[in-house]
Amino acid sequence: MFVEMSVCDSPNKNSKLDKKSLTPFKKVRRKNWKQEAAYKSDTSKGQEVSYVGERFIPNRFERENIEFNLKYIGKRKERDILETGVTLTASYWRQSGFISNMNRTFGIGERRLFQFSSKQGTRSRVVDNDSADSDWPCNPRARPYAIQNATHEMPGICSPVDYNMMDWSSGGMVAMSSGQDVMLWRNLDESTMVFSVESPTSLKYSPDGKHLAIGCMDRNYPVLDLWEVRSPTEFLVSYRKLFFKSMGYISCIEWSHDGKEVICGTQCGVIIVLAMPTLNTLIQLREHRHTVKKMKFAPTNKYFASSDTDGKIFIFDAVLKVRLLKLDGRSIVFDWHPWTGEDLAVAERSPASIFIFNIPRRQFVASYRRRDDRIVIKTLTFSKITGELLVNVIRRDDADLAVCEILVLASLNRVVDLMSHQDRGTLFLMWNPDGTKIATGGLDDTFSLWNFFPSHKREAILRKQEQKAKDKCSSLSLYKGIR
Repeated sequence: MFVEMSVCDSPNKNSKLDKKSLTPFKKVRRKNWKQEAAYKSDTSKGQEVSYVGERFIPNRFERENIEFNLKYIGKRKERDILETGVTLTASYWRQSGFISNMNRTFGIGERRLFQFSSKQGTRSRVVDNDSADSDWPCNPRARPYAIQNATHEMPGICSPVDYNMMDWSSGGMVAMSSGQDVMLWRNLDESTMVFSVESPTSLKYSPDGKHLAIGCMDRNYPVLDLWEVRSPTEFLVSYRKLFFKSMGYISCIEWSHDGKEVICGTQCGVIIVLAMPTLNTLIQLREHRHTVKKMKFAPTNKYFASSDTDGKIFIFDAVLKVRLLKLDGRSIVFDWHPWTGEDLAVAERSPASIFIFNIPRRQFVASYRRRDDRIVIKTLTFSKITGELLVNVIRRDDADLAVCEILVLASLNRVVDLMSHQDRGTLFLMWNPDGTKIATGGLDDTFSLWNFFPSHKREAILRKQEQKAKDKCSSLSLYKGIR
C-alpha cells in the first residue's frame, strides 16, 4: 500500500548544525536557474562596447546606472518570499515582468535579448534553460490588476475568521454568519437579508447556486438544513437531516462538482456523504480522530482531501471513497491546483512552511520553510484562472504591530503582486465562483471586494478555449471521415 508521509520530517535534517548560524528560511526547488550573459571589451577606439552574441551595445551608461540595471535584469540575490513588503510591488515591471515581456514581444522564446553589466568579459554563449522557472503550472498576469472597488462596515467579521461560515454563490449571493444569524448579501443591488438560525456552525452553496446547505443545532442535536433558492429574496427549507448527538456539530460542508452529493464533516471526525436531494446517507468515513475543518474535491473530481484540527490530511478516491494516503503536520491549510487536479499546496501556519505535493508520485516536488515564528500563514489558495498561489500572511513590523497582507506567488521564489492595506490590513475570505473577484476582511471590521482579474479578459480566455475545443472536434471528425 502507500507509505504514510509526514510534512514535518525534513530529509536533510542535521542536528549538529548551529541553529544560530542558519538562515531564517529554507527553500528547495526542482529546477536550476541559469544566467546566460557574457561580455567583451573593445577599446580599439577608446570606447567600451558590450557584446552579446552578434549584437553590440555602446556602453553610454555611468557605473551607477549600470549597477541599477543589473539590480533588476541580472541575477538576483535569493530573498525570502514572505518578507517582500511594498517595495517589491513598486518595482514589479523591472523585477518580474521586463524579461518575459521583452521575450514575448520580440518572439525570442526564453532567451535574453541583452543585459547591461559593469563587468566586461568574453562573447556570450546562449544556453537554454533545462526546465521552466516554476514550481507548479502557472500563467501569471502580465501586471498586477488587483484593486479594491468596494468597502463595507461589517463588525465582527475578523474575530475570528471562520472559512466554513461564509460562501459566494454562482448567482452572486454572499452568505455569512458570525453568531446566531445568517446574513445574505447581494452585491449587484446591495440588498441584505438576515435570517435567524439556531447556532449555525457551517454553510455552503451548491455549485449551481440553487441550494444552500446550513449546519446548525436543534437543541443538542446537529442538523443539516437544505435551503432551496427560489429567487434572490425567496428561500424554502426543502429538507432537514438530523444527526446523532455523538457527532457533536457539523464543522464543515462540501459539495461534489455535479451537485449530487453533499459531504458533512463533524466535530467527532466522522465524514458523512449524503445523496441529493433526499439527504440519505451513502457512506461514513471514519479516518479522522479530531474535528474536521476543511474538505475539498480536486478539480478533476478524481481525489477528495480533508483536514482536521490535529494537522492531518487524508486523501480519498473521490468515486470509491477509499483512503489513499495520509499527510501529517501542524496546523495545516491546503488547496488543490485548479488545472492539474494532482498537485496539492500544503502550508503549516507556524513556522511558516509551504509544500507542493504531487499525488500520483507520492512526493513533495517543491518546498519553502522558515526556521522562526516571525511570520504566520493564515491561509493559502490558488487562482483558478491564472494558477497563481495567494498566501495570506501575518507578521510583525518594526513597531511590533500586526501586518496582514496577501502575497501572490508565481513560484516559490517569485512574488508577482502584493495585496495589502496600510491601515486596515488584508485577510483573505473567499473567491467569487468565476475567480475574478476576492473578498477580504480588515482589522478594523471592514469587508472589501477586490477585482483580481478583469472579467472581459476571462471571457476572452473562455472563448479561446471553446474555439480550440471546436477545432479539435472538427479535426477529429475530418480524420474519421478520411478513414
